[in-house]
Amino acid sequence: MLTQGPAQLQLRRKSARLAAVLRAVSAVGAAVVAVVGFAPPARSVWVAVAVVGLLLWSGLFTVLTLRPEPRPWLYAGDTGVVVVLCLAQGNLVPAEVLGASTGSGWIDMVARTGVLIAQFMLRQPLALAAAIAIAAAHAAGAGTRDASVVLVLQGLLAAAVVVLLRRGARRADLTLSEQASALASARARSAARTDELAQQRLLHDTVLATLTMVGTGSITRDSAALRERAAADLAVIEDLRAHPGAARLVAHDPTPLDVALRTVVLTHRVGLPPLDIEFDVPPLDLPHEVAEALSQGLAEALTNVARHADTRTARVTARRVGEGVAVEVRDSGRGFDPAAVPSHRRGLRESLHGRMSAVGGSARAASSPGAGTLVVLRWEP
Repeated sequence: MLTQGPAQLQLRRKSARLAAVLRAVSAVGAAVVAVVGFAPPARSVWVAVAVVGLLLWSGLFTVLTLRPEPRPWLYAGDTGVVVVLCLAQGNLVPAEVLGASTGSGWIDMVARTGVLIAQFMLRQPLALAAAIAIAAAHAAGAGTRDASVVLVLQGLLAAAVVVLLRRGARRADLTLSEQASALASARARSAARTDELAQQRLLHDTVLATLTMVGTGSITRDSAALRERAAADLAVIEDLRAHPGAARLVAHDPTPLDVALRTVVLTHRVGLPPLDIEFDVPPLDLPHEVAEALSQGLAEALTNVARHADTRTARVTARRVGEGVAVEVRDSGRGFDPAAVPSHRRGLRESLHGRMSAVGGSARAASSPGAGTLVVLRWEP
């Protein structure tokens, strides 16, 4: 299971914005150069079709890239569009551009942008393969020139930069995870000590107090009060044995929500396929009962994704809402009709809505067939 932390997710978002800006700006610039610099052997019909197609593709690419869901096919498609334009250079650019070695034509602008977008948005070795494919198509369409070699070098340099950025983001997420785990361990030790002291106090006030009264003769063995106190003390001991951690799970004790949710994300779901989960939850402390309800609701939502959504990816985010919080679980699976769920199914009704209602919160599932599912767990004091 692959979980992307906040640093990796932020890097991907910035890379997507950069790719969208590069494609939009280069497409507009290339269109202007193509029209203003039109000259034979370029064909007017070919140039018109190529420019209009490039602008339409650029618009679609920009809109889809800025959406939250990753779309590898989109970036592979961008490489395909660039390859087609490079192969058709002989009918799209003037003769002096084809003869130049520096790559100053509008197709060269599109090709350089395509190489950069591939390195930032595709995983290796697909990204370098895309750069080589663009360079090969460029050489095939206009002959081998320095510009084709520069495209390969540009791809190698950009790939090295991206690898360093991604490695740094992974290290940052690992550091954050280790800090969160250390904090959780410290709090667990403190809670265990608090629980131990609470149990000691409880035993002191019940069992030990009764034994002291017997030892001092305040209560005789035949006294009815002794039998009543012994029964009450036994009930206390039985309750401690049945609920060993109850003394420390005070409803309003602060609990780190990010640690609780990350634990759920990293938990193996027995009998279900693994999920590739993006995780973007800032450090946030909530009352224990609320954090517990949110983490249990998240576990149910992820189980539903693995069992029913027919997808292996999901995205978990959380954000402040006033004094409260909203946790979102999103997948791009096959979706369902919430109104068509049978009344005897308790997953949504009890595991999500019922659990959140019990702590004063709410749960909402938005979905439709073929459009994925969004589950929102919300709580405000």
